[in-house]
Amino acid sequence: MELGRKRHHLRRSAAVMIALLVGTTSITAAAPATARPSATPPTDETATDSPGSFAVQPSGEAGPGGRDFFIYTLKVGELYGDTVAISNLGTEPATFVIYATDAQNTTDGSFSLMREEEEPTDIGTWVELGATQWTVEPGTYVNIPFSISVPDDAAAGDHVGAIVAQKIDDPDNPNDGIGLDVRVRVGARLYVRVDGPVNPSLAIDRFDVIYDAPSTPFGTRNAKILYTLTNTGDIRLAPIANLELSGLFGLGSSSLPERQIPELLPGSSIEIAETVTGVRPWVRLTADLEVRADDAAVLVTASVTHWAVPWLSIVILGVVVLALVVWRLVARRRKRATA
Repeated sequence: MELGRKRHHLRRSAAVMIALLVGTTSITAAAPATARPSATPPTDETATDSPGSFAVQPSGEAGPGGRDFFIYTLKVGELYGDTVAISNLGTEPATFVIYATDAQNTTDGSFSLMREEEEPTDIGTWVELGATQWTVEPGTYVNIPFSISVPDDAAAGDHVGAIVAQKIDDPDNPNDGIGLDVRVRVGARLYVRVDGPVNPSLAIDRFDVIYDAPSTPFGTRNAKILYTLTNTGDIRLAPIANLELSGLFGLGSSSLPERQIPELLPGSSIEIAETVTGVRPWVRLTADLEVRADDAAVLVTASVTHWAVPWLSIVILGVVVLALVVWRLVARRRKRATA
């Protein structure tokens, strides 16, 4: 496929993300669709319109548009070709290094890519690009062909990464944009599901209730519930969590609204914190968690208890009871002494 610059009407509504981070960078483009989908990708919540920047999108002979993720279902040993477009939305010529890498989730569920200096070990090694550096004139794009070669030993299931463009200042030194504290990268997500038997599964790794009981049974406090959810299977999942908190014998039961968990990639974990307000000290609090991924028929549950005793009230009550017992004993002795 011939490489070349083409004039293109770049709409400001195109989803583009520029990451300016210290240390590491989360990168993506946006919106689903492809000729060989394995599943519908989630909405990219990190994408923003960034006038004066650049975009990385799936493309074809007519240029970018119509899809913003690369999504395929491929067989072991299969070779598949496609095209990525690097669009310069700025007003000056810009030079980019182009490469593929692996993806993962951060602990808050964000879609994140490996650092530039880290070597990919999965899908990032399957991609061969028709160019690894290109200077793009302002208001234009360049089409770059690439191929994906699925290894013979690739595991069935989802493999996720991105094709990334990173802006560099010195075309004669492409490493000047790599390893710096401030990095400008834009990437289009790359999803490959290797055909074969899959094992979708989730695990609740941590589940805690944090509650500081008030001094009286009539007071209230907020209860904080923490849990860690891990995708222990081999396909990406976007599960839904249901959480309920109740006291002894079900007193004061409270159910939180369903929480849509961000897409979890295989092997990734997310840490969730929920707050239940106005909780009374019902002696013992029980949190029940149910997490399901309906499209993959996955369901996991867990329960945890936390003692919530208003100790000051118990102490006062104990003192009163003790005082009554002592008073009765003293009264009996006096009665016997006067009999």
